[in-house]
Amino acid sequence: MLNVLINKLIINITAFLSAVVLAVFAFLFFKSNIINHYPSLSPLQQSIKKTYSLQNDLETGKIILFGSSELTNHGHTFIPENFFNKTLKVPLTSNGHAGHQSFAILSQLASLSNQKVKDNARVIIFLSPGWFESSYAKGTSVPSFLEYMYSGMMYKLYYESDVNRYYKFLIGQYIKKNIKEIKSPSDIYKYAANYVETTDEFSLKHFFTQKIVKNIYTSDLSTNKVLYQKQNLDYAQLREEAQKVAKPSTNNTFGINNEYYTKYVEPNIKKGTFPYAISVPSIKENQEYKDFLNLVKLLKDYKIKPLFIMQDQNPFAYAKNRGSLEPILANIKAELNKYGYGYLDMWTYDKKNYILGTLTDIMHTGELGWVEIDKKIIEHFMPEDNK
Repeated sequence: MLNVLINKLIINITAFLSAVVLAVFAFLFFKSNIINHYPSLSPLQQSIKKTYSLQNDLETGKIILFGSSELTNHGHTFIPENFFNKTLKVPLTSNGHAGHQSFAILSQLASLSNQKVKDNARVIIFLSPGWFESSYAKGTSVPSFLEYMYSGMMYKLYYESDVNRYYKFLIGQYIKKNIKEIKSPSDIYKYAANYVETTDEFSLKHFFTQKIVKNIYTSDLSTNKVLYQKQNLDYAQLREEAQKVAKPSTNNTFGINNEYYTKYVEPNIKKGTFPYAISVPSIKENQEYKDFLNLVKLLKDYKIKPLFIMQDQNPFAYAKNRGSLEPILANIKAELNKYGYGYLDMWTYDKKNYILGTLTDIMHTGELGWVEIDKKIIEHFMPEDNK
């Protein structure tokens, strides 16, 4: 009886081990298909894919918009990602949503810096006046930073990027300052935090995953430079169409779409808190402005000069202390002019000049505003000589 039990036990163990070996073999053999079908199995591969996709867009010269919450209005006909790709059949990508401010944009571009990027990149930076006032003036939040500077991007920054070490120190200082807000920081974040204290490159043997980072997914990426042809468009006609497709604004005289006005503005009118006040810290205390200055410097070696777009805030909604933003806006414009960058200033300095429909609510670009932005993008990146 004992021999029978032992034999059965041996048979069961053998079957189990065989199944394990078969499962491991199947996983290794079909690894790529499994990862593609169950992406959650490999967050590293997913972050690598995302990283190389952005790098490829920069290296091949595809127009890329870096911005925040305005880029999430996917239903707008004239938002660039829709208008260029669907209407004009011209490649353009967007990168960002709410919280994606200057330092997060700087960090991504620093991480992916190389000669191909500097030679070919076509970059648009959307600036929001709101970034430079109130609590947003403190700069990019840690959650927003970590969303865009995940481990794959951090490896690119410290082990592949040719960016000036100043930016590695700058990002390392940010991480060191905020390390307590990062839950269970991985080795690469700890390394970044220590980077400010050493001039030695950390040994790669401590980051074996770096071996995986190189050359993954690159075979799927195009290396052909994107070329753009001049677009001859009737902008007067496009403005008429924009007014037709815009969300209706019939329950107020501020050019705010009905739904937003009813849900958010009317309650504040009843509470006596509308219009809103603008609060701007001094330039010395304005971290967002400091981040902007570093971002501007980072782009100085780009052969195709970047385009910056300063958006507006509805002058009827942000009426109190509105002029307090204008000195810092003037500094921003002067800084961009110094570097010869393209700049579209959409800020309304006098509410008499505000065109209803430029914004869809109190701060986000509307259909009419998108037409003006589309026009500027075309003029900047698609001239007669086809850069």
